[in-house]
Amino acid sequence: MRRTVVGLALALAAFAAAGSDLPETPPVPWPNGERLVYVLRWKGLVVGHQAIEAVRTGSGWHYAGRVRGGGLAQLVGFDLVSDSYTRRDLFTRRFQRDLTVPGEGRRVLTAVVGQETAVRFVWVTGQVYTFREPQTDVLDDLSVLYYVRVHPEPKPLWLINYPRLVRAPLAFLGVRRLSSPTGRIEAEGYRFEGEGAQIEVWYGRNEARWPLRIYFGQSWGGLSAELVRVERIR
Repeated sequence: MRRTVVGLALALAAFAAAGSDLPETPPVPWPNGERLVYVLRWKGLVVGHQAIEAVRTGSGWHYAGRVRGGGLAQLVGFDLVSDSYTRRDLFTRRFQRDLTVPGEGRRVLTAVVGQETAVRFVWVTGQVYTFREPQTDVLDDLSVLYYVRVHPEPKPLWLINYPRLVRAPLAFLGVRRLSSPTGRIEAEGYRFEGEGAQIEVWYGRNEARWPLRIYFGQSWGGLSAELVRVERIR
């Protein structure tokens, strides 16, 4: 019996030591269940509100972006549904963007990251395109917002896109004052731009580092979002 207890203790100690070798989950400035609500504009027109939620999933996060129904978005037929699942280091492990653009149609991009990044893209005609690339520390439309919220250091990043991953530096744009849900505060801007993809984000210089302004520039037209409300879903 004594040998069994000693053996179990040694096994538990070895398991704990192995676990200590895993990279720690980085501290983040947002709570589990945070919901950011934005006024969403497409080509300068207000099309409705977009809610982006962050929910802890295992050692990573699930970010969900939804355009809330009603308003001009429903009238003109614009819709955007995005889901991003991350690893503990905040890089993407799975992503899907389902976008419907008025006058053009629906296009769906899906990416799965393992020992490589596999991307599947369905064009408005139903034609399916795929590609694979060896990079695995990659970001997407949603995860990049949260990654830079924690890691604002100017450096090259990989972004999931079609027809290939895009690598470009994260550029610092300076500081300016912007409105926020709690009044006007200082914000610092960052831009990722390369090969037809552009993302510009202005983060509040508060403890939560809210993304106050977001701009996505793509071939299908620019989207801009202004933060108007912060909620909790749990």
